[in-house]
Formats: sequence, structure tokens, C-alpha cells
Amino acid sequence: MAPARTVRGSIKGTKHDFTAVYNRKWPHSYFRAHLAVDYMIPDRAKPVFERIFADYRRVRKKTRLKIIDVGCSYGINAALLRSELDLDDLYAAYLEPNGSLSRRKEVEHCAFFRDRGLRDDIHFVGVDPSFRAVRYAQSLGLLEAGITADLETRNLTLEECSALVDADILISTGCVGYATERTFARVYEASATSRPWVVAFAMHPFSYHQVAAILRDFALETKLVDRFRQRQRRFSTPEERQAILKAMAKLGIEDRLERTTGYIYASCYISAPPGEAL
Repeated sequence: MAPARTVRGSIKGTKHDFTAVYNRKWPHSYFRAHLAVDYMIPDRAKPVFERIFADYRRVRKKTRLKIIDVGCSYGINAALLRSELDLDDLYAAYLEPNGSLSRRKEVEHCAFFRDRGLRDDIHFVGVDPSFRAVRYAQSLGLLEAGITADLETRNLTLEECSALVDADILISTGCVGYATERTFARVYEASATSRPWVVAFAMHPFSYHQVAAILRDFALETKLVDRFRQRQRRFSTPEERQAILKAMAKLGIEDRLERTTGYIYASCYISAPPGEAL
């Protein structure tokens, strides 16, 4: 497989760009832009993560988990996994004219999630260069800590490394392709003493080959779990569809679902020490 940066070059200019909505004080524009393309991967990934968390607890005999969310943005994975909320609940709360979170008062946002009874047996540390998004998720209590760094370009500080110590599982639902093996290597190295598992969804056509190779250096085995493949979002334009299908064909990625449903899918990769996962 080609590394992710090669794929990025092949779809540059046609892949839908969410950059403008990832670093604002409030997440309303983020949700509006994602709803426009029926972005659903955090919702689809939730039961998979819950299954993996249960397996991890059984194997490691732990109850309270520390999860590192690589590419956490506004803490959406944390909100879903620490509550009974689904993504439609969040879209409604942020985007309906009379939604609970439409007035943009931080105290109301904090109360919204507090009243949903956020679980305290799972806590999250977020990693994302979008500092306003991470700050928002921290202020609401969705993230216990946040690292706002572009780890493609620099190393973690000592303080940032300390926030990643004793991690149980690293997760990601949307950053592979933006973040490469460099980010994953730096995050995993900081948390490696606890030998955390890694569960990542990589949107087609982005390759996970280089990330898996880096994790192999930490003595992890990576498996592609076909039954956990999930819809990520709709194609945004015919041009994007054509470019992504062309890139998938070049990489030898099976594209039947993309061609027939109008949705882009994401493959699920699970990395763990030999004999542990699933």
C-alpha cells in the first residue's frame, strides 16, 4: 500500500475540506458542515469501541479506562461514549432553531452534558491541533486533558507526555490522512509503558500501512477487521467521488460499497500486543 501522504496528493483539491470549521470557539459550524454530508462515523464507531473496551477490560482486568482520542476536535467521541447520546441528539441540540445549545452560552452547554450523566469509568485525553475545539471540550468536562499540538511537525513537550502516561486505548475516527505515522508514533511513544491498544478508523482511500508499521516497532500486531467497516459520510461532489474511487482502484481497495451507496466508508484497524485483542 502507498503511504497516506501519496493518497492525499492524488485527491488534493477534490476531497471535501472541513478545515474552516475545526477551530472555532463554538461547534455549531462544525456540526452544520458535517450534517450537510451526513457525517456519521462517530455514531457508527461507538458500538465498535464499546465492544473493544469490553474486551480490553476482560483481558487487562481493568474497570476505569483512560482513552486517548487522536484528532478529538470538539470531543464528539467522548460525548457519545460517556453518555447515552447519539449523533442525531447532538445535531439536534446544536442546530435546531430551539435546540438546547443554540444560544451559545457556555453554562448551558456544560449543563446539557452534565445532566446526561457523563460516565466516570471512562476518561478522555484529546489530541488535536485545533486549540479552540479542544478548549471547548475541556471546558465542558468531556476531556480530562487536551494536547493542542500539530504532531506532524514537532515533538511532545514533557508536560504533554505526562498527560498520555498510563493510557489504555488510543482511538481515532477521522484523522488518518491528516495525521500520519509521525503523529501516531509520538503519541504512542509517550504512552508506551502501559502498552495501550490502538483502534482507528481510516477513511477510504487513506492507507493505514505506515501507521501499522510504526506500531509494529512497539511490538503491536495490527489487524484489519472487515466486519467493523463503517460508513463515514456521503461524497460531497461528483468530482470528489471520481477522485476517491480512482485512488481506491490504484491502491487495490475494494470499492463496491462506495460505488453503490454514495457513501465513503472507513476501515477499522485494531492494534494490540500479540494474543490480546478480540
